Amino acid sequence: MPKHEHDEKSPKLTVPQIIEYCKNDLGLTFNLMDEDTAAEFLRTHNYFFRLKQYAGICKEQTKSGKYIGLDFGHLVELSTIDMFLRKLLLKMTIDLEHYLKVKIVNECQENDADDGYGVVAAFLQKHPKVKNSIEDSSKLAGYNGFNIRKYVDTPAVWNFIEMIGFFDFINFYSFYYDYFHLRCKYTKYFDSVRRLRNAAAHNVCLLYNFTPLQTFCYDMDISFELLGANLGIGNGVISSCMKVPLLNDFAAMLSVYTQLVSSQKVKEKTLEEIKAFFDGRMVYRKQYFESFPSVKNAYKFARSVLDWYSGKVDVKAAE
Repeated sequence: MPKHEHDEKSPKLTVPQIIEYCKNDLGLTFNLMDEDTAAEFLRTHNYFFRLKQYAGICKEQTKSGKYIGLDFGHLVELSTIDMFLRKLLLKMTIDLEHYLKVKIVNECQENDADDGYGVVAAFLQKHPKVKNSIEDSSKLAGYNGFNIRKYVDTPAVWNFIEMIGFFDFINFYSFYYDYFHLRCKYTKYFDSVRRLRNAAAHNVCLLYNFTPLQTFCYDMDISFELLGANLGIGNGVISSCMKVPLLNDFAAMLSVYTQLVSSQKVKEKTLEEIKAFFDGRMVYRKQYFESFPSVKNAYKFARSVLDWYSGKVDVKAAE
């Protein structure tokens, strides 16, 4: 690694050299995890370019760029929590994709103005690249339980949604409701759901930074709802956390999930699973982060939001 992060090229380093770079150039300590264990972790579980992203939680640095109060163990612990969190978020966003498809197919079946074909044709006329991508994918052997070639020329809503990826699907979903002048309260949250799903599916680091972005367009409706929800955390913390993209998207995804997923058992089981993770593995080494207020505030916010939306599911189940 170079001494200056913005150099165009970084030299290739061996694991022992990376350990020395962490100590001498970055100022990382090895109190929570010793050097031998850290070296083994880098050889068998993760690589440093990825691991170093989690250093973003530390805002204190010397003039020479060394981190103050950051240990290699902090990075390892965050990377481990991140791995489990991504799996849970991917599961939830895949559930959302399924129930959105169920909803739009039912909308089509009950809509007398929709023959199932015209709206797809109109969408493809507006988005010709989607048609090209379907034609390309139809040439490949895949895992679909139907022959795409059979439907690619004149797709209908119920088979079209099986041919396209999530990005094109949510665009089509929004298009469908606009096309028939129908109201849909979920579409405004799709960007949040898509970002979470893509990040989880592509194995992107999530817990690398909890600094509010003043230019981020957070969801105002979710923010107002949470500010009036008596979450037990300060309004300043709520407002600040909603400007963190991950936390905003997590809240928006939970709002959609608890409203849209029609299976009460699926909702209850999934929410129990993620709450167990928040109360278990996520805080297993919570003492590591006592000196990182941004991490602690992010956890309090996310856990409180999880309780708030889970409570709505419990109320519905009791009715």
